[in-house]
Amino acid sequence: MFLRSIIRHTLSLVPLLFFALFFSASSARAQSPALFQTYTTREGLAADYVTSLAFESNGAAWIGTPLGATRVQDNYWVTYKTPHGLGNDFIYALAVGAQDRIYFATFGGGLTLFNGATRKTYNTSNSAIPSNYLTAVAVDKQNRVWIGMLGAGVARLVGDEWTKFNLANNYINALALDPFGNPWVATNGGAYFFDGSTWLQTTQSDGLASNRVQAIAVARDGKVWFGTDNGATLRDLAGKFTTYREVDGLANNVVRSIALDAQNRAWLGTSRGLSLFDGKTWKTYQPADGLADDVISALALDAKNNAWVGTPRGLSVSNIALEQIVVYPVVLIHGWHTADSDLIDDGEFRHLKMYLERDGLRVFYAAGISPTKTLLQNAERIRETIAEAKTKTGADKVDVIAYSMGGLNARAYLESALYENDVRRAIILGTPENGVRMWLPFLAREIEDHPLEPSGVELTEEYAALFNQTHQPRATVPYDLLIGDARAQDNLELLKILPPGDGLIEQYSAHALSGPLVRRVVNSDVHAWEPTQLPINLTSYLYPDQTYARYLRNALRDPDARPIGLPAAPVEPLAPRNITPMNVNALDASETITRTILIDPNRAARFFARWNAGDVNLHLRAPDGTRYSGENLRDTNFLRAEIAPFVGYNIRNAQPGVWSVIATRTDNGTKPITLTTYADMDADLQLNAATDRALYPLGASVVVSATLSNRATNADVRAKILWLGDGVNPRPVSTEIKLLGEGEPGTYSNTITDLTRGGYYLLRVSAGAPTFGRERQLIFAMSPNTAKFSGAPRYNLVGAAGNYSGILIETDVNVTRAGAFALAANVKNAKGETILALTAPVQMSAGAQTASILIPGRDLRARSVDGAYTIDLILMDAAWTAIQVDELPKAITTEPVKANEFGE
Repeated sequence: MFLRSIIRHTLSLVPLLFFALFFSASSARAQSPALFQTYTTREGLAADYVTSLAFESNGAAWIGTPLGATRVQDNYWVTYKTPHGLGNDFIYALAVGAQDRIYFATFGGGLTLFNGATRKTYNTSNSAIPSNYLTAVAVDKQNRVWIGMLGAGVARLVGDEWTKFNLANNYINALALDPFGNPWVATNGGAYFFDGSTWLQTTQSDGLASNRVQAIAVARDGKVWFGTDNGATLRDLAGKFTTYREVDGLANNVVRSIALDAQNRAWLGTSRGLSLFDGKTWKTYQPADGLADDVISALALDAKNNAWVGTPRGLSVSNIALEQIVVYPVVLIHGWHTADSDLIDDGEFRHLKMYLERDGLRVFYAAGISPTKTLLQNAERIRETIAEAKTKTGADKVDVIAYSMGGLNARAYLESALYENDVRRAIILGTPENGVRMWLPFLAREIEDHPLEPSGVELTEEYAALFNQTHQPRATVPYDLLIGDARAQDNLELLKILPPGDGLIEQYSAHALSGPLVRRVVNSDVHAWEPTQLPINLTSYLYPDQTYARYLRNALRDPDARPIGLPAAPVEPLAPRNITPMNVNALDASETITRTILIDPNRAARFFARWNAGDVNLHLRAPDGTRYSGENLRDTNFLRAEIAPFVGYNIRNAQPGVWSVIATRTDNGTKPITLTTYADMDADLQLNAATDRALYPLGASVVVSATLSNRATNADVRAKILWLGDGVNPRPVSTEIKLLGEGEPGTYSNTITDLTRGGYYLLRVSAGAPTFGRERQLIFAMSPNTAKFSGAPRYNLVGAAGNYSGILIETDVNVTRAGAFALAANVKNAKGETILALTAPVQMSAGAQTASILIPGRDLRARSVDGAYTIDLILMDAAWTAIQVDELPKAITTEPVKANEFGE
């Protein structure tokens, strides 16, 4: 019998569930005559299907839907979902209590309370609430909370104590309180009233139009309206029942919702329109009058007696027009690599595009951005995409969402002279903070494997020093960094013992990004973007729909561009890693190879493998013969990442000695792949390596030094040097030199004297002995000497006094090789602190000429720092990865000028 009752009641919900699922996916806007204006997901609702409505004392409206709740006040439309603290997205009913506490009756997640910034959910796991499936909620004047449930009757919450009430029919459709706080309850078996001690049932035999009661409303004078599937019934104070049906003027006999205004007029929502009854006459409203749909699913009246009408196709509001949100086109900038087709529907943004378009936003994809192009070349493409978005939409600005390396490309546009003051906010997903030290060994391998890609060098912390000297986040554009810290996810033990990070690149971004409007927020995503939970070892670590709902959706509709979340705690930069020499090997189809890694005393050793294509199985054999594999972990943390060709083992106190790494290729490919293996250790023995400078004149001697913390004097210390190319000439093979012991014990050095090519060099320093092995990687630069400053730079304040548009700087340059260059200005205050840095791309021919850069006045005004300003100039060859060719510290000191003398 109980099962049959569940089935019957669940079937009664089918129309609601059908409309919720079907209509929430689309937004059909009706014509809007003067009486009603309609609003849907395109205006900011969580979903088109409106289940419930309530108002705060300040007039803010809450709209419940099957996909969350939306709060509307003025031009702020903010949606809340489970990531914001709701027990479930499906909001069946809403109530506002004292001090504007908001109660959400969720269908599947219990009762959620929003009390200011505090979120609390009562469910069957953490409280005595009888069910998680709520269908009604109301709050009386004593702050007692009454809920109706699916199959579990009625319950009352006082403080944190629950009291359950069983009725003859426990499937509750609606609930309302009389002026004394006593509840009336609607069920499919009539209505029930609780007088404080006894539940009294009212049925069709007593005068109801039908026992199937779907809505209840209690007037201020105590009269009660019942909405049924066969008309609306009014019970007066004498207990007399009067039923109204279509023949009397009701729009339809199926009454789904009721609201009573200040004049005690009844608004009745039916399956065929909205009826208004003043006690004598009827008025019916339908889509022709501006309603989104003639099926009325929710009703409420605000303090000014305006009718808020929920339908499966949106929210319709009478007499007033809600303030509209200005939404901007969204420009998406992909990560380091994307699909070969470079089409948005094949790349990481395909699902985000769907979410955005579903919510009515115009989406533009910055195609043509490539790791084979420099940051400035990619910045040009971003400018073109933004220009296209502005032209096609008429907008004056866009919102930018960039992923991973796309964040660095976005910076290259925003912080350059290419920028046209046309970005409202920049949101960067998955972009690391503070460099790539954790995975620098793999990054170095990427640089070696992709000689035609300047982007690998652009990711290094050595390049970051130049980039951050010549770029700084603008004070006119807020940057939100959404940083993945996957250690918060279950079953990611390998990552839990690593530093804070998203699993691929540790926390702290696109080159330690900082500035007055840079906000860091941490979530639990890994460095990827996929449609559903991502399986790694049968667990899941990525929830992009929640990331969109929690962080992005509201941010794109926020007129104030406020931070997308709470600020992340500061994190110290990661120390250089302590790794063994890397094994780099070719692996043919079906081949198995064994390589060795020497492990010395440690607190933990992490064995990593990375390959460039195909698939590989990898297991380990300890010095005592113990075998470790994904199926035989022996208290070892293991991670095989499906998002990248990577396997990792973490072994605490790994046995000292020679370990074997056995790799078998398992894919069906015919071409050899490249496999890299090494170990990262927590050990006392450290290798430090350095060059005597970061940037050298062309042909200068380079001194390489290395120090072993154990002061070993018998180590074999060597350095491999690889010129990283210029995108034109082929790379030569690396050269190797032996570092010689000298000076303090454990110190080794040598001098390289035959470097004749300008550009960046990768240096691998390794140290080996019978009991240990270490390796370090670093980058240094050699100027190509293709251009130099000449003469004294000049500046002018551009525009009228008191409304300057900027500072124009001009400088003479002698160019020996024509091509792409960049002129950067670093503007400092009286204390020598950088307040603005930006870069202007310049195409120059050979010979003497003038280069210029404009410092926008709006940026100086936004920083609110008065001059005089001291300006450093940096000249870079930008034909490949940008490299400094000349510098003029304190090139210009401006006259005193106040920040507010510059225009907006």
